[in-house]
Amino acid sequence: GRTGGMGRKRKKELKPYCWYCGPERTFDDETTLVQHQRTKHFQCNTCHKKLNTATALKTHCLYVHKEEITRVPNAREGRDQ
Repeated sequence: GRTGGMGRKRKKELKPYCWYCGPERTFDDETTLVQHQRTKHFQCNTCHKKLNTATALKTHCLYVHKEEITRVPNAREGRDQ
């Protein structure tokens, strides 16, 4: 194979982004995105437990604390359902 020289530019890979924050909030990888969402969007305000999804958070709040949440915490307007 050839060494050095002009290699073709690699296509810019799309970074994962947080749907709740918007496309400008990108992450280097899926793992970092998940950590962000668990901490910022899927964390219980009452006991601070971190859940994996908005649905899991909603279910947790309802059954554990008898509280109904209607919005995803810290989400942009229109992306909070």
